[in-house]
Amino acid sequence: MELRAYFEKYSDEATCIEELKNKRLENGLLCRKCGHDQHSFRQNDLKFQCRKCGSRISLRSGTVMENSNLPIRYWMICIELMTLSHRKISILKIQYLLGHKRYEPIWLMVQKIRLVMKIRDEKYRLRAYSEFDPEFLQKIDKLAMQKKIKSEEI
Repeated sequence: MELRAYFEKYSDEATCIEELKNKRLENGLLCRKCGHDQHSFRQNDLKFQCRKCGSRISLRSGTVMENSNLPIRYWMICIELMTLSHRKISILKIQYLLGHKRYEPIWLMVQKIRLVMKIRDEKYRLRAYSEFDPEFLQKIDKLAMQKKIKSEEI
């Protein structure tokens, strides 16, 4: 996927809020007070409200974004970049891509995402792991094609 596609997918804050809201509802959201699973979403303060007892849960609570003032769009783009890129991406590069002026909040965001990814990786251990560079595989395919053509000529 091209970098342009990341920014198109998360074009504005409203799109990111809607996607996060749908993911939270899809994964199941339980009220902390009564355990009820039916909620309505309050767009004005970005909170879920329990339909039974009326208690509210923030959109960000219970996620890696909790207690952050950065836009949800930053989080979504950064998570997408970090999980889908083949190589490590620098924090300065992420800061530049997001157009954020200060380094420290972006550094903290990346550290939180890395911690969550580390915990996830420890939870789901693979028995064997192999990593191939796509460019390497393309070179192997080209060599195989060249050998095939030479063998057909003979």
